[in-house]
Amino acid sequence: MIYPIPQKITQTGSVKAEHFSVSIIAGACTASNEWLARRGLASAAQGDIRISLILDDSRRFSYIEESRCVTKEKYLLTAAQADGYVEVSIRAAGEPGFWHGLNTLAQQMENGEILLGEIADYPLFAARGYIEGFYGEPWKPAQRLSVIDLMAKNKMNTYYHAPKDDPYHRDLWKELYPAQELADLTEFVAAAQKQYVTFYYCIAPGLSMRYASEEDYQALFAKLMQIYDIGVRHFGLLLDDIPHDLQFAEDIARFGSETVTAHIYLGNRLLDDLKAHDRDIQMTLCPLQYHGKGDEYFISKLGQGLDAEISLFWTGHNICSQELTSPEAMTFIRATRHKPLYWDNFPVNDAEMYQEMHLGYLNGRDADLYRYSDGLISNCMEFCECSKIPLLTVADYLWNPPAYDGMASWERALRVIAGDVFDDFRILADHLLTSCLKVENSPYMNKCLGGAAQAVRIGNPLDALGALGEYSERVGRCCELMRTDKRPLFVELTRWAKKLEAAYEVLQNGLALLGDSDAEKAQTLKDSLAYYMRQPEVLTEFSLQSAAEELLRIAGY
Repeated sequence: MIYPIPQKITQTGSVKAEHFSVSIIAGACTASNEWLARRGLASAAQGDIRISLILDDSRRFSYIEESRCVTKEKYLLTAAQADGYVEVSIRAAGEPGFWHGLNTLAQQMENGEILLGEIADYPLFAARGYIEGFYGEPWKPAQRLSVIDLMAKNKMNTYYHAPKDDPYHRDLWKELYPAQELADLTEFVAAAQKQYVTFYYCIAPGLSMRYASEEDYQALFAKLMQIYDIGVRHFGLLLDDIPHDLQFAEDIARFGSETVTAHIYLGNRLLDDLKAHDRDIQMTLCPLQYHGKGDEYFISKLGQGLDAEISLFWTGHNICSQELTSPEAMTFIRATRHKPLYWDNFPVNDAEMYQEMHLGYLNGRDADLYRYSDGLISNCMEFCECSKIPLLTVADYLWNPPAYDGMASWERALRVIAGDVFDDFRILADHLLTSCLKVENSPYMNKCLGGAAQAVRIGNPLDALGALGEYSERVGRCCELMRTDKRPLFVELTRWAKKLEAAYEVLQNGLALLGDSDAEKAQTLKDSLAYYMRQPEVLTEFSLQSAAEELLRIAGY
């Protein structure tokens, strides 16, 4: 299976092999050179796969009918068997299309099977990406690079740099980046550009900026020019999570009581000055009111007052919206005269959600939402490795929402990130599906415990012992994995793994009581359940407690 799912596959056969060598026989370009380098490949003289890259800027390859937009990301990959090798051609209107086509080919190579026939493919959402916009410790440079490498392979094309606790983004917004921090950003910007990911640098001056102050404005512009000089041409002005009322007398004197007027002035002036410096610069603004029905006074006046070229972030009906719907987007468009650019607060787990771990899949987003939005940008967690799992499902949805299957995408994401320990790790991941999206938590455990409870009710305790014992054994293997395997993903999950250990004790004690109903075993189960319930991390919600209490009831305790 190819992910994200292509728009159309016409398969005539396949060629299987454990290893393939590659030759770029025509049309070598920046995209193909970068693709080879990132996979440790060299263009062989006579490879098993011989690739021709064909530039074609005709309507067929430069226009997406469904979304009515011109693109460089569309591609047609054709593969045919020749005498001892596979002949591949990738036709596209630009290098991003070649990049996506080559990554589709690479996925097949990794799977050990090249599909023969045609793959006609293109994205439906224009902007597809993620934002480092959470409260908490910002990702380290190496973590950022690992995420962007993975997401670029999976056809995301946009990244917003906006870590709330990066002091130079928010608290120290006036201060230029020191040499090391600037060098780290420079490296990351270059990595994004090489993989056809648009890098947005965001700044959040609203906690202390005096909108009427020329000094403050010039400091803001100078900061963005420092970032411009390292190659950034896309900027975000974030005016969220700040006081609703103007704080300084000079601002009140100039703008009255209307914070929205000050924000319109700042957004438009900043865009004008950036465009005067470089007409190719693009800008996004996150408003003070960033969620709601979309036709409230503040967001309506802001949208109608801002230049049409400024993209507007919007989180939907709520800060963390269970659903994002096309009718709600149309309300926003009518009121603001802008399409929403969704800042989707999934899978972020900061603030009051800190005891949750969001490893689930994206759902609740309309399949035709791409028609009524500028794109969707997913807000990540402080936990970099864990964020990769839900982000892969976001990438799948954004490329081809009508074909998106959340659970299938999630299973694939777990295999990609967990690798050879997928089967054992899946037990813990099953407990971490919950989020603002209300995906059912612990479905596999609920099925196992429900079956065991039913067996007890109908008088088959041996069947119950078997079902509960099999599940408990799997949980035990998962706990052992989490104790002994020190890869970064499992280190990030330490708190939830410890709670899984407590759940394992409840299961073991439940088994003991089911096998021999006595008061001492009943008390041991009660104690282990009480300990489990005291741990603050969200894991299995009510289901494990319910099962343990049912066992105690059946045993007469």
